[in-house]
Amino acid sequence: MRTRFRACLLVLAATLFHLPQAYAFDGQLFLNWDDCALGSGSRDAVGICQTNDGANALVSSFTVGQTVDNVIGIEITVDFQSGQGALSDWWQMQEGHCRDGQLRVSGDFSNESACADPWRNLGSGVAIFYYPGFPHSRDDQARMVGTYAIRSDSARVIAAGTVYYALKLLIGNQHTVVPDQCAGCQQAACLVLNSIKLLRGPKSVPTEILLETPGPLAANIAVWSHGTGADCAAVPVRASSWGRIKQLYR
Repeated sequence: MRTRFRACLLVLAATLFHLPQAYAFDGQLFLNWDDCALGSGSRDAVGICQTNDGANALVSSFTVGQTVDNVIGIEITVDFQSGQGALSDWWQMQEGHCRDGQLRVSGDFSNESACADPWRNLGSGVAIFYYPGFPHSRDDQARMVGTYAIRSDSARVIAAGTVYYALKLLIGNQHTVVPDQCAGCQQAACLVLNSIKLLRGPKSVPTEILLETPGPLAANIAVWSHGTGADCAAVPVRASSWGRIKQLYR
């Protein structure tokens, strides 16, 4: 059985190596509240949990180590780590829960100018996904994945060394205070921008560029309510690798 199991894993590994995969690029990731890394944004959310109006803007930005052409979209992955044992009701933003609909994604940076805007609010496809329990099947974690796309005839060139806006996650304030309060807005947390994928036109090689390197001084991390008690190192993950597959049968 052990031999058969090992053989199956080797087949799986070979299959993975032949699937289209994102090509890892040099670059840096940044995460701030209200504006990008070069703007007036903050690493700590302040003045929060006082209203049911408006939203809190979590702004991701990035650089690339070499110029990337024919970019028509982007995907960002932000992982949430609570400072307590489980997500509060306020952070239950999945369908059918207390704050359903209070997480949105935007590529509109028309009111910001500190970093370069590659999208110019021309998005033709926008989606946001919220996965409680990810990335490590824990009650105190959640994953947010935002995507944004523009028309292929509007493809962009991303220049090396320039700090670009990526996407903006908008965390709404509805149900924060009475009379329709979802408890736990003040729950401290870390939010970690773990990856950005730049999506290129279908004839490009490669079609996806993966960025995973944090900017200086853990610049890919922002905190909520000072992040007290939250282990920011509990959520960063990397894509599956041959080394991890081999560990399964050692």
